[in-house]
Amino acid sequence: MEYHVGNTKILCPCCRNNTFDKDYRQLNSRGATFLGLDWANRNATILVCHQCSYISWFMDEPEEV
Repeated sequence: MEYHVGNTKILCPCCRNNTFDKDYRQLNSRGATFLGLDWANRNATILVCHQCSYISWFMDEPEEV
């Protein structure tokens, strides 16, 4: 799938590929983990390049082209 954020088309910074798999990862913090509050941490969107498997992280949700 191809993605963009705002008016910017996403390209892999390593191989310049433009197709990715989208997934989500939790951004853990020491304080929340120490208190057992991992569920309260924010999530980031990741795009995994189909060609080289480089992972790009985004705080705003990339949109499909």
